[in-house]
Amino acid sequence: MNFKVLSVAALLISTVCFSASSVAEKMPESPKQIKERIETNLTSLFTDAVKAAAVELDKDHEMAPFTILMKKDGTFGFLSLSDKNDGMSVDQQVASIRALLIDMASTRQIDATVQVMYANVSNKSGDSSQGLVFEIEHREGVSMMRFIPVSEIKDESGKKTGRLVFEMEKLSTGSKPQTVFAASIVQ
Repeated sequence: MNFKVLSVAALLISTVCFSASSVAEKMPESPKQIKERIETNLTSLFTDAVKAAAVELDKDHEMAPFTILMKKDGTFGFLSLSDKNDGMSVDQQVASIRALLIDMASTRQIDATVQVMYANVSNKSGDSSQGLVFEIEHREGVSMMRFIPVSEIKDESGKKTGRLVFEMEKLSTGSKPQTVFAASIVQ
């Protein structure tokens, strides 16, 4: 085979491949692809948040509110208040973190968040449970709240062992209004 023919063929193939990849990059996502991307992002954020909460609770059974967030470039970050905010209530800490997240969302620095706090939650019948509350939001409109009850493990005699367990089988999920991305939802 002639070298010139081979060079022209290689140039033609690389041009076609480059054009195909450029077109693929510019093609809009289908609704199914968007849904799958958002679900993948939020599942990863939620999983990281559960792991971070487990580490924090394992230390001394206490946990300050924090957020796992997805930055615009797709990387994850961790946000919490410094130790000098010890005098603030949990509600004040959550409100402060939320204000920072709203500011970051309004300047399009982040695409998704999972705020985590330890709380005492009561159901409709008045029974209360301690556990982790996860406020999950995505810029493209998804907004939900999850609750995982946390209890202390007891030995055979019913005495508390000092070890905590996440009761994943009792995980509950509900919708919530947008707060972080309320003013910046992609339409």
